[in-house]
Amino acid sequence: MTTSKIFIFSFLVALIGLQFSGKSQSSKKFSDDILKNPQKYSKEFERLFNYNEVYVFEETGHPENVLLENGYTKSKIINPERWKPYDEKIVITQIDIVFTKYPRDKEFWRTNYYDLLAARVRELIALDSSLNSSDFEWNLVLQTKPVTEPEAKSMFHGISITYFKISDYLREDDAEVDETPIQDTSYFIRNELKVKNFIRSQGGSNDSIVFKVFDRNRNWQNALVVMDWTGSMYQYGAQAVLWHTLNFETSGIRNFVFFNDGDQTPDERKEIGKTGGVYFAQAKNLERLVNTFYLVGKRGKGGDIPENDVEALIKGMNRFEDFDELILIADNNSCMRDFRLLANLDVKVNVIVCGANGGINPQYVNLAYYTGGSIHTMEADIKHLSSFVKNKELTIDNLTYKLGEEDLFGMKYQRDALKYKSCDEFTTLEPLTPDPRLAFIVKNGGITDSTIYKVLERHPLWQNLIVVMDWTQEACVNSAQAVLWHKVHQKTSGIDYFVFFNDGNKTPDKKKKSGRTGGIYYQKSNNLRQVEKRFDYVSKRSQQSREPANNDLEALMAAANKFTKTDNFVLLADNRTCVRDMDLLKFLNLPIKVVLSNIEGPINPQYINLAYKSGGSLHIMEDDIYNYVFTAMAESDQILVLKGYEYVLNDDGLFELKDKSIKTPCAKYNQKEWWKKIFRR
Repeated sequence: MTTSKIFIFSFLVALIGLQFSGKSQSSKKFSDDILKNPQKYSKEFERLFNYNEVYVFEETGHPENVLLENGYTKSKIINPERWKPYDEKIVITQIDIVFTKYPRDKEFWRTNYYDLLAARVRELIALDSSLNSSDFEWNLVLQTKPVTEPEAKSMFHGISITYFKISDYLREDDAEVDETPIQDTSYFIRNELKVKNFIRSQGGSNDSIVFKVFDRNRNWQNALVVMDWTGSMYQYGAQAVLWHTLNFETSGIRNFVFFNDGDQTPDERKEIGKTGGVYFAQAKNLERLVNTFYLVGKRGKGGDIPENDVEALIKGMNRFEDFDELILIADNNSCMRDFRLLANLDVKVNVIVCGANGGINPQYVNLAYYTGGSIHTMEADIKHLSSFVKNKELTIDNLTYKLGEEDLFGMKYQRDALKYKSCDEFTTLEPLTPDPRLAFIVKNGGITDSTIYKVLERHPLWQNLIVVMDWTQEACVNSAQAVLWHKVHQKTSGIDYFVFFNDGNKTPDKKKKSGRTGGIYYQKSNNLRQVEKRFDYVSKRSQQSREPANNDLEALMAAANKFTKTDNFVLLADNRTCVRDMDLLKFLNLPIKVVLSNIEGPINPQYINLAYKSGGSLHIMEDDIYNYVFTAMAESDQILVLKGYEYVLNDDGLFELKDKSIKTPCAKYNQKEWWKKIFRR
């Protein structure tokens, strides 16, 4: 390659890199030309401010607010001693230049509006040159109350500087501090205006993707939002805060995480997993939330193109463990330098891809695919990506992605791949791989019967799935196989919720009532850490019953009432236990897939009848017995043979063992219900 060609190639690469990064660096807010010739550049000058009208400008009286007075039609600062030079110990959030709107038409103002505005800005910058910055918002505030000149003269005219101390936002215990102020109407209006002004001060919203995605997904509850807070991403992250502010009463967002890729760490010193620049904020305190994103912006704007997305996700998960939805607001035009840390994510990630005009960056497709999460664009919410993969190809927005090495997607066609070529060096999962073990299983002696895992392995197409698990002391370790399977098959698992039941917590057997025994708990599958925490919680609340019976049907019906839009209900049952509430079977109007473990001898007829009467199916280690088998046997009055034992219909139309000499411990529960019928007569 000749020298000239090398130069041209290097120039193009650099140019593409600049366009690709989309970063914005701190710069002067006002140029010398504009401040010296404000009338000449009047339109450009006015666009540098957010415009707000108020009836009367009110002094906050807050110690972190400084008022510098100019006086009516004047520009010289009367009380300059009130402002100490802007330093690294504080963060300014806004500067308001306060006028009165008198006369109503600026054309009739005694002093030219643009000259007066420029003069006041020049005075402020002369007092402290570091204030000439685009790091915070600049607002024009016009008071509308005065109708006469004496009224106008009596009002405040000058400059308001609002700031906060950095030290107040760097405490280690922020996650536990509750500093929520009184939340009246003015509180929400004030913070809504703050966020809108911030968005305008950053150039406005090029598109409203984040706002629209949250509006479409109002079912996201107990959500943790992690967002790229570098240069060009401010407008997108602020949309999430604005949506939360406008929908405060119903918003499911509980916490926010901001990341700026290492504060101001030099690029060559950024370590994977230890880059830093990750900050946390509770969603319930809007003022603190808004101030946090100013802090994060001041502490760093990103630097090079790659970001520390996965590090931020992991740190957010560690800080706020109790969440059901994990949402990443991602810069589609940057790479994840820490993509290899993906193996440490055991949570579904919902990825909102911002700036995806030329197709979605394969790294973010892989993040959603690998974690079993979703991709969200301006027009669509794409969930369960694995279900759209055909012949190892996935099509999104008319672009095709193809599975390659390490079971990761790349662009199928070279022309599409060029834009994201620089991300290839980061797109690897080596040397990390997920740990398939569950500590709970290991700690409690391991699996004694692998039926549950094998049945789920045989049925990968079961989607939109609720798994109802016997979590009594004898069965919980085997039931945990469902969570283990879900963890190993995170990309394709259709399990949405786990339902635990322990037969009434510590309720004495004699006080347990059919349909009102209790001890039922729900946990969304998205966050495996929380699922595993639920293991011990439910176990500790249960006790070994003297009677080998559980409230299976109560748990199923409770789950059915809670999750009305579910396609599949699976019951994980222990053949050694009985169903104490079989009288509820007549009220169960949905098919149940019964997965039965610990079969030694005949299958408990109760579980056969549960599968048969509900229109469901029975699944054991060796076989899947579907409802048509039970129905055919019943209608033709034939003997049902399972694992070498014969079952026939009794007078109530239920299957029972043909050999009456074989006694089962569950017969008394059926008899008890029979005696109830006698006494009711």
